[in-house]
Amino acid sequence: MDIGYLDIVLAPWRSLRILCASCVNLVLINKKNRLFLVFALVPCLLIAQSVKPESPIQFKIKNAGITVDGMISDWEVEVDFDSKRLDQSSIRGKANPESIQTGIKLRDKHLHGREYFHIQKFPSISLESKSFKAKGKNAFVGIFELQIRDVKREVEIPFTLSQTGRQQKFKGEFVIDRLDFGLGEKSLVLSDEVRIIIEF
Repeated sequence: MDIGYLDIVLAPWRSLRILCASCVNLVLINKKNRLFLVFALVPCLLIAQSVKPESPIQFKIKNAGITVDGMISDWEVEVDFDSKRLDQSSIRGKANPESIQTGIKLRDKHLHGREYFHIQKFPSISLESKSFKAKGKNAFVGIFELQIRDVKREVEIPFTLSQTGRQQKFKGEFVIDRLDFGLGEKSLVLSDEVRIIIEF
């Protein structure tokens, strides 16, 4: 087989992750039906999908003993997840802290400021998976690197996956210590713990 021809045919796929080694073997073994075999690669690829979720990121924190609900409405996620190939899967997300809403505009503006998210200097929050483990049927735990402001920390996020055909739906919930990320200072009335709920 002309190796130069094979390089040209496979070039568009080089940036994609090929998960089915047998598909590559078929291309090398069968030298006649080239076009068919190139298309046979498609079902074996795990391709990342960018999603703009309809549901906002939700968070809850106690202030003076009362639970304050908030959300971040502007965010997106890139999903490359296969429950049977966890070691090759990934989830990446990015959120805009300027879109924070707590129901009180003055409080939202305070959160935008230097004491908290300092959006002028740090315009985004990022989350990137490091590894996954299965924890039962449709249940998983992921280790993620979370960056808020200029601080990066690993967080453990348990989540569930429901799938209908090719449509996947993820839901996860975890807790962070806001002080770990430089969000405000120690307070007698404001809790250190923030509960975060993500669904997409």
